[in-house]
Amino acid sequence: MLTLFLGGMLMAADTQTITRNGELGSFKGDSKIFSGEVKVSMLFKSTSWREFGGGLVEFSKNARSAWHTHPAGQTLIVTDGEILTKIPGQAATIAKKGDVISCPPNIRHFHGATDTSHGSHIALTQEKNGQNVNWEELVSDEEYAKALKEAKKITQKGIQNMQRREMLKTSAKVLGKH
Repeated sequence: MLTLFLGGMLMAADTQTITRNGELGSFKGDSKIFSGEVKVSMLFKSTSWREFGGGLVEFSKNARSAWHTHPAGQTLIVTDGEILTKIPGQAATIAKKGDVISCPPNIRHFHGATDTSHGSHIALTQEKNGQNVNWEELVSDEEYAKALKEAKKITQKGIQNMQRREMLKTSAKVLGKH
């Protein structure tokens, strides 16, 4: 067993470790790859046995990433607010706290907050050949506005469908009792 001395603690290489909140630092999202105010806090790094890293990404209202792809895919766990996500050629969607967005490798997309809510997610991003993201151009205000409109339309339809299903269930119960 290999023993390491780190930060005043004796640790074995075959044991669990704890990365303390804030230990890996945070930074403001670079305006070359984000629009609006974005904070990225690193949670953990990839290792020899874990081929992905994790970070908490916090978007203010209207903030978003640039278009990008992930060579080995990405999983986003929404932790607060609303996250808008869009893939070209597909309707945009809004994910809410507790929802998980799974993005396969090399799928061009963007994500960020909506215009009515901030949004936060934990990003679990795998690496391939030491790379986890390929950044492209910023999402224009027009592309963002169009994606919001698409997503809100889909969200409203989903709410209406859910309300219809509940009304049908209620009607079936009432009718079944007579």
